[in-house]
Amino acid sequence: MSESDAEPSAEEMWDPQVVRWRDPEGDYVLPRALRSLPQPWGEGDWDRIGDLPRTDERVAEARQVVTQLLEDPELVPNVPQPPSPGLLWHVWEEFHQAVGERMPRTSQVTWAGVDELVREWRGRERLNPLQRHVVDHVEAAMLAMIPRLRDDIADSVFRWLALDSDPGRFADWAVDVAERCVIEDIGADSAIELLGAMGSREARAALNRLSVKPGGPASWDNAEAAQGRLFDLETERPQW
Repeated sequence: MSESDAEPSAEEMWDPQVVRWRDPEGDYVLPRALRSLPQPWGEGDWDRIGDLPRTDERVAEARQVVTQLLEDPELVPNVPQPPSPGLLWHVWEEFHQAVGERMPRTSQVTWAGVDELVREWRGRERLNPLQRHVVDHVEAAMLAMIPRLRDDIADSVFRWLALDSDPGRFADWAVDVAERCVIEDIGADSAIELLGAMGSREARAALNRLSVKPGGPASWDNAEAAQGRLFDLETERPQW
C-alpha cells in the first residue's frame, strides 16, 4: 500500500485550532519576555554561555533571567496536546530546530521568517504527513516552541551556575529559584544538580521536599531525580 493509500492517522487529521497571534510591538512570534533577554541567554549558544565569567554582574543577570522565566504568564501558553501516540511532538521539535538555525536569537523570530521556512518545507520533494501537518498548522508548532525555549534557557542558567568553583555562594537566592523551577518543570534536571552542588543545609532541605512522592510538589520523574541526587550526596560524603 502506498503512502497516499494509507488511512490518515488521528494526528494527521487533528485540527489544533490555534489562530495566529499578532504582537502590537511588531512582527514577533515570541513573547517579549523571551525576545528581550540579555545576550547570550536569548541565543541558545551554550559555548558562549559556558564561557561567561561568573562576576557579580553576570550572576545578577542570570538571576533576573530565570526569575523572569518563572514569573511571566505569557511563557506558559495553553499548548494543545496532539492525539496519541504523540509523534507530532518530534516533528514540532524538528521545525523548532530549523527556526533556531534560521533565526538564532529569540528577538529575530518573526512570522515573516517562519512563513519563509514553511514555504521551503512545502517545496521539499518528500514531505511526510506529519511534516505536512506542521506547515499546515504552523501556529500550533510555534506555540509549542515557547515553553520549550523557557525550559532550555532555565536549564542553561543552572548549568552555568553549577560550573562555579563554589556554587554554594549562590544559595541565598538560588535554592528558592531552583526549587520553584523543579516544581514548574523548567530546567528541572540542571536545577536538581545545582541544588546538590551547592551542598548547603537549605539546598538539601529543598531536595528532600522535592523528593516526596506521591503527592509531593514535583512531578514523579523530578521527585525520583531529587531522590537520586540525595543518594549521590550520601555516597559522596567522606567516610571516616
